[in-house]
Amino acid sequence: MTSTAAIHIGSYAPAADTAPVGSSVTVIQAPTKESLPNCLSSMKSEALSSISIHLQYDELLTHYDSLALASLVPYLIPNGSISVHVVMSAANGAASNNNTSSMDWGIIMTSFVLAGLKTQSEQRQKDGGRVFTAQKAAAPPAASSAPMRLNLGAKKSKVTLNLNDDDDDDDQIDEDDLLLNSGNSGMLAPPPTIDMEARAKAAADDCGGRKACDDCTCGRAEREADEEKKTADPLPKSSACGNCAKGDAFRCAGCPYLGKPAFKEGEEHLVLKLDDDV
Repeated sequence: MTSTAAIHIGSYAPAADTAPVGSSVTVIQAPTKESLPNCLSSMKSEALSSISIHLQYDELLTHYDSLALASLVPYLIPNGSISVHVVMSAANGAASNNNTSSMDWGIIMTSFVLAGLKTQSEQRQKDGGRVFTAQKAAAPPAASSAPMRLNLGAKKSKVTLNLNDDDDDDDQIDEDDLLLNSGNSGMLAPPPTIDMEARAKAAADDCGGRKACDDCTCGRAEREADEEKKTADPLPKSSACGNCAKGDAFRCAGCPYLGKPAFKEGEEHLVLKLDDDV
């Protein structure tokens, strides 16, 4: 049988006409802020259908602990409710009524959120007091506990494996087909031929295919000069007009010796060494 717990915090004392009636209501005193989390430690888990917390308005900030509410939730049954009653004292009721607008009531709402409760209502009393109510979540649906039956007497079915079945190899390539489809000879195509001479020439070319350097030391400049001499058109051995050796003043417009100095017959290819010895 579930019951209700009424927690009186601090100096709160209920009036004679508002005292709880019935044996199902358990009144617990929590005189200090530190005593609130453990005030229900003597009760069993999920033994209460509701918990009501009562305290004076003047002691809300000094005696109410927003973190302690989470330690009281385990004593509630699923869908159980918690209510926080903030009452006005008879001594300073009028003064408190004028100051309720400046009170930060969010401390109670925050305690509901931290405890995992769902806020239901907020009621304002005529004397300026307020009552906040929240509810605990419902219990999750229980998992099915139906026993599982094993039919051990059922006839066992036999599975036959055909190791010679090649149906699963449709996506694979047959090596024999590669040989048969490669040509009439049944052999794979030979690799392409490699010009070893061209490869050796490219490997020996330190200049990377460009023209020889001005200060060439590898001998490439001499080789290129020799190749140019071999490919150049040879000059005619004899002059058709007889004036080629006399100089540009006597040479024809298309003479191959234009620009060259005069020379004697037979000395067309004579190279003069004109180095300055000074």
